Amino acid sequence: MPQFEYKVKKGPGDATTGVMEAESQRAVVSQLRDMGFFPISVEEYTGPEKKDFLKQALVRVKLKDRNVFFRQLANLIESGMPILRALSTLREQTINPKMKEIIEELRDSVQKGSDFAESLEKHPKVFPPMYTNLVRAGETGGSLEDALWRLVAFGEQDEELRGKAFAAMVYPIFLFVIGTSAIFILVSFVFPKFIVIFEDFGSSLPLPTIIVMAVCEFMGRFWWAVLAAIGGIAYSFMRYVRSKGGRERLDKQWLRFPVIGGVIQRYEMAKFARTLGTLFDNGVPVLNALRITADTLSNTAIADEVRYVQSRVTEGESISDGLNNCQHFPPLVVNMIAIGEETGRLGSVTKRVADAYDMEVDRAVKSMTALLEPIMIVVMGIVIGGLVIAMLLPMLTLSAQIR
Repeated sequence: MPQFEYKVKKGPGDATTGVMEAESQRAVVSQLRDMGFFPISVEEYTGPEKKDFLKQALVRVKLKDRNVFFRQLANLIESGMPILRALSTLREQTINPKMKEIIEELRDSVQKGSDFAESLEKHPKVFPPMYTNLVRAGETGGSLEDALWRLVAFGEQDEELRGKAFAAMVYPIFLFVIGTSAIFILVSFVFPKFIVIFEDFGSSLPLPTIIVMAVCEFMGRFWWAVLAAIGGIAYSFMRYVRSKGGRERLDKQWLRFPVIGGVIQRYEMAKFARTLGTLFDNGVPVLNALRITADTLSNTAIADEVRYVQSRVTEGESISDGLNNCQHFPPLVVNMIAIGEETGRLGSVTKRVADAYDMEVDRAVKSMTALLEPIMIVVMGIVIGGLVIAMLLPMLTLSAQIR
C-alpha cells in the first residue's frame, strides 16, 4: 500500500507533518478530517532511504540519542501532550536521521493502534527488552510518565558510567597507537636506508645492529604482508569473539585478569543492580526482571550466573540464596540483596548497591589508568630507544676508529 506524506493543522497551533498508508490521496484527506485535522498538503511519500541511502546506512543511533529521546518524550508527556503528538513533535526536533526515521515508525505504529511498548519492540537493537518491559508496565499501570523518567535516570547513569570508562582509556590507547605507529615507520621506512651505509663499513657490526638490520630488511620488503597478516589476525579474532563459544571463553578469561577483571566485575555489578532495581520499582515480576537483567549484561559469564539464579528462584529459592552459589558476585551484593528481600525494599536497596559500585568503577578505572600509563611509556621508550641505539652503535664505532 502506498504511503503519503501529509501536513495538517488543528486550531491556531503550528502545522504537523506525518506519513500515512492509504489507497489514495483522497483516502488520506478523508481520514485526517475524521481525526479532526485540517489538511494543508498530501503528497506521495518517497522515503528518506531513497533520498540519501548511503548517509542513512552510515548513521547509527547512539546511547546519547536514545537518552535524549526518552527525556524529551517524558517532558512532553508530563506536560499533558498525547503520545502521538509528542512523537510527531520529537520527529521534527531530532537531528539524527536514523533516530528520526525510528521515531516516525513509532508514531505510525501507535497511530495504527499499537501500544507504545509494542512499537518499541519492533526496534530491538535500539530499545532493549528492559525498555519495552518498563514501558509496558507503565502503560498497564497508567503511569507511563513515571516509567519514562525511570528510563531517563537509568540511561543517563549508564551513559555517565560508560563515559568515565572511555575517557580514562583514551590516553593509554592514544599512547599505544602512536608508539606502535612510530615503531612500524622506523623499522619499515627509516632504518632500512641505513642498511646500505652499514654494508659499506667493511667491518663487523654489533649483534643488536645485525638483528635490527634483519628485521628492517624484512619489513622494508614485506611491510604490506605484515599489515595483511595483522588484518587477517584481527578479522579472525573478531569472528572468534562474535561466536558464542569464543565470546563465552573470552569473557571468562577477562574476569581472571588481575586489574582488568576487577574493573569488569564492578561494572557488571553496577549494571546488574541498577537494572534489577529499576525493573522492581516499575512492578516487573521477579522472574522477568532476572531474565531481562541477564540479557542486559555485557559479560556472558556473569549473565549465565544470573540465569542460574533465575532457575533457582523458579524452584522456590530466594535471589540471595541463588547468588550465594555464584562465583562472580561479591558478598556485599549478596548480603545487600538479602537485606532488601527481608525488608521488602529490594528495589531501593539494589539501587544503592548500584550507586556504590558506580563509585567503585570510577576509582578502579582511574587506578588502572594510573598504572597503565607509566608502564606503556616505559615499554615504548625501551623499544624505540633500543632500536635507535642499535642503529647508532656502528656510527659510534666508526667515529672511534677514525680518531
